[in-house]
Amino acid sequence: MELAEALNRTMKLAMDEGKAASYADAERLFRTFRLRIAVGRGFSAAPATEAAVLTLLNAARKTFLGGVELVGQHQERCTMAWFRGQTLAEVANGFGVLCGEVGIDRDTPTIVVGAEPSHAALDLGLRLDAGGFTLDPEGGSGWALDAPVSVGVAAAGAAINEAFQRVYRGRPLAGARRVRFDLPGATGRNELAAWLIGLGHLGQAYLWTMALQALPGERVLLRLTDYDEVTLSSLSTCLLVDMADIGRKKVDAVADKLEKIGFGVVRDTAKVVLDEGAVVSDYPMVLVAVDNIGLRRGLDRLHAARILECGIGDGTEGFTRVQMHAFPGRRLARDVWQGEDARASRRVDISRPAYQAMLRESGDECGTTLVASRSVATPFVGAFAGAVLAHLSKLEGGGDAWNFDLNGL
Repeated sequence: MELAEALNRTMKLAMDEGKAASYADAERLFRTFRLRIAVGRGFSAAPATEAAVLTLLNAARKTFLGGVELVGQHQERCTMAWFRGQTLAEVANGFGVLCGEVGIDRDTPTIVVGAEPSHAALDLGLRLDAGGFTLDPEGGSGWALDAPVSVGVAAAGAAINEAFQRVYRGRPLAGARRVRFDLPGATGRNELAAWLIGLGHLGQAYLWTMALQALPGERVLLRLTDYDEVTLSSLSTCLLVDMADIGRKKVDAVADKLEKIGFGVVRDTAKVVLDEGAVVSDYPMVLVAVDNIGLRRGLDRLHAARILECGIGDGTEGFTRVQMHAFPGRRLARDVWQGEDARASRRVDISRPAYQAMLRESGDECGTTLVASRSVATPFVGAFAGAVLAHLSKLEGGGDAWNFDLNGL
């Protein structure tokens, strides 16, 4: 298998920054990263809290390759989506997370959800409420019963980012600052019929949030559009695919999982073409989660009651940034994305030691350039963005453009 198809997109950060002299060196570095998740009694009574715990278990193991450990309420049963009726220990094991005993472990960064502070060097507590979340650097945590699922998923993504910034970059403020984030004001109900274009890590994080917040017996109808296949690289960032899905169309892999919990899914593997005339959506809500400037620029020709477009930044400093737009809005899509696509004309830099080592070993400049051109991406930024996107899909007025940076919340 070519490295471009197997690449851990978060580990690529170490290659792009010159911290790793090879891909194997990057993997060795990431295998030193460990994380602990401490969960208190009663987490399943609050939707946001259970969503946060499930998202932590799913997303963290993809980045903290040295191991993720769950301590706390192993035997409490979950209530959401595919995990309904399973103990937390069973869910953790399914994600490759080990179950440990409560105790003091100062060396391992710890995220606390409803448990007592762990007194670790990084001891980050989640406080969840109806309007948003707080990350408490003193390990204090708690929840409100009316906090929505989107708050829990977004909080989990932000908390993992703080832990990652501490262990990878050694930033002293990461996990040591109090972070408060309020979701943009939204009124209305969950959108139960939508067309989602793009099933990368952002699109799957949106669907993960939708699945966790769906009520028993609630009929959600979706059209899913994507022509790509699941690769080993997909597993490093995406929340809804696993090893058994490699080689399958993303549409099929994701639709199968959603249909198991009662979603109705229309599968679509065609490319969306908007430069040949107007396209009328059969769904009132269209969500666009693809990194394609041409498609974004053509959204004025896509007719729907509401269109939400979301993109995540690239590069060693941009991967924590999220930008969203709603249409129709104050600006046309073609005005938002004026000019040339900077990425299309950007020269791919293969001067870093890891890429030079790859070039010497393979003699394949095209293959090396292909790997270097892949964007840095993380499951936790995807989780945050997907949760906010799900939240904004309920919005009735109140804005048409939003920008977030997980390092600047």
